[in-house]
Amino acid sequence: MESAFYPDLSVRLFREAMSTPIYRGVHLAAPLEQYMQVWMLGTGSPSLSVARHGISTLVKANGRWLLFDTGRATLQRMYECGIPVPEVTDIFYTHLHSDHVCGLPDLWMTGWFVLHRRRPLRVFGPQGTARAVDGLRELHHFDISVRSKYETAEPAGRAIDVHEFTGGIVFDEDGVKVTAFAVDHGPDVRPAFGFRIDCNGRSIVLSGDTTLCDGVLEQAKGCDLLVHEIAGASSAQLAANEITRRIISIHTDPQQMNEICRRTRPRLTLLNHISVWRVTQYDILAKVRHGYDGEVELAHDRMEVLVGAEIRIFPPGPPVAGEDLIVSDTHRSTD
Repeated sequence: MESAFYPDLSVRLFREAMSTPIYRGVHLAAPLEQYMQVWMLGTGSPSLSVARHGISTLVKANGRWLLFDTGRATLQRMYECGIPVPEVTDIFYTHLHSDHVCGLPDLWMTGWFVLHRRRPLRVFGPQGTARAVDGLRELHHFDISVRSKYETAEPAGRAIDVHEFTGGIVFDEDGVKVTAFAVDHGPDVRPAFGFRIDCNGRSIVLSGDTTLCDGVLEQAKGCDLLVHEIAGASSAQLAANEITRRIISIHTDPQQMNEICRRTRPRLTLLNHISVWRVTQYDILAKVRHGYDGEVELAHDRMEVLVGAEIRIFPPGPPVAGEDLIVSDTHRSTD
C-alpha cells in the first residue's frame, strides 16, 4: 500500500503505531502503569541450584514495590533484573521456614550500607517475625555499630519496622491491597499464609507453601495470575523413600495442582517453588496441564510478567549489569 494513494489512512496508521506503548520490544494494549509487574526472582526449592535460587517474588503496582519472601540470593536476582533496590522497602512473609527468609540479612545490610537505602524496611509476617528480626539485629550488632561510624549510609535505612499479622488485609495503600489468607503447610508449620494482591481491578494470588486447601481455592477463583508452588516425585521414589512422602504431603502434587486449576480457572497459572525427585519439571507440567484448557507455565528465575487487560510473559534475559540500573540518582553513593 502506497501512502500517496491513501494519505488519510497512512497518517492514521502512523499515528496509531506511534501511540502504541512498547515495552521490551513488545506492543502493549495500555501504558505500562496500567499493569501490575511481577518479577519471579527465585523459583526453586531449598536445594543448591544456581538456576533456581530461593523463593522470592516481587510485585510493582501503582508505583509501590512489594516483595514476597526473601530466599537465597534475592538481592542478587534483584540486581540482575535492574530493580532499584533502595526503593523496595515493603516485605511480606508467607511463613518463617529458613528457605523463605535467609536472603533478608543480605538485603537488609547490603541494601543499607552499599546501596544507600534511606528508608526503614517494613516487614509484614506471621507470629514469630519480630523475634526473627530481633535475632538479626543481634547477629549484626557489631557491623551496625562499626559501619555507622564511617559509612555514608543514612541511619534510617538500617531500621526495620515489624508488623505481625494473623490474616486478613495486611496492607492497603495507594490503591494496592494485600490480603493474607491461611494455607495448609502441614500441622507443624502454623501459621502459614498465602497472599492476594488487588489493584485496579486486577488480582494476583501467591499460594505460599501449601497442599490443596480451601484458602487458595477461595482466593484464587477467577484471579488474573496464580503463582503456585509445586512438588513431584516418581512412583518409585515415593514407594522407596518415607522422607519424600512426608515432604510431598505438605506441598502440592501435580494431580492436586490440576484440580486447583480446574476449580479456580485463573487467566494464567505459574508453577513456582519447584521441587522434584526423579522426575523432571516438564513431567510435572504435563500432568498439571492434562485435560485442562487454561494457561499453565513454569516460572523461571528473572521471568517478568505484566498483568493487565492482557497478560504478557517475558522470559528471563541475560542479567543486567551496571549500578546505574540499580541505584537511582536520589540514592547514589557519595563515595
